[in-house]
Amino acid sequence: MGSPGAPAGRPTRFTALVGDETRAVEVVPLGDGRFEVTIDGRTRVVDARPTGSVSFSLVIDAVPAEVSVVARGDAYRVWFGGRMHRLRLLDDRALRAHRRSAGGSGEREVRAAMPGKVVTVLVEVGATVEQGEGLLVLEAMKMENEVGSPRTGTVREVRVKAGQAVEAGELLAIVE
Repeated sequence: MGSPGAPAGRPTRFTALVGDETRAVEVVPLGDGRFEVTIDGRTRVVDARPTGSVSFSLVIDAVPAEVSVVARGDAYRVWFGGRMHRLRLLDDRALRAHRRSAGGSGEREVRAAMPGKVVTVLVEVGATVEQGEGLLVLEAMKMENEVGSPRTGTVREVRVKAGQAVEAGELLAIVE
């Protein structure tokens, strides 16, 4: 990172999707683990220090906070204040792609990409899910892979259960 007093880095802009809401986010690195974060026009200075593989100690405008963050692509699960928050951070290109794919209606089938065994099912029929949110964990070639939802919607069917062997192309779930 830069040294104290070093000029700020280039801003990075995102759109945060939190449920049905969107937020404009801009992050400017200030150096030494400090960032200027602007969300919907409101700017805060954040000092971020890792305290573990997924945990961080933050100081936001001189107020301390502990958070845990798990990222999967552009999808994030953030634990803060005893609650989990799900969000996606999209750059301009990813936001355009999201808008194109979100425009489609109807159901989307979730199929196994390769043969394996269902380790756990993470959702129930009727659950509301975000695009990319984990539906189940599939073990294939001695690796566990979270299978994400192809769209934001409602889980209409779950066709598998934990411990079940599946073949490549087998229907696992349907999200509408």
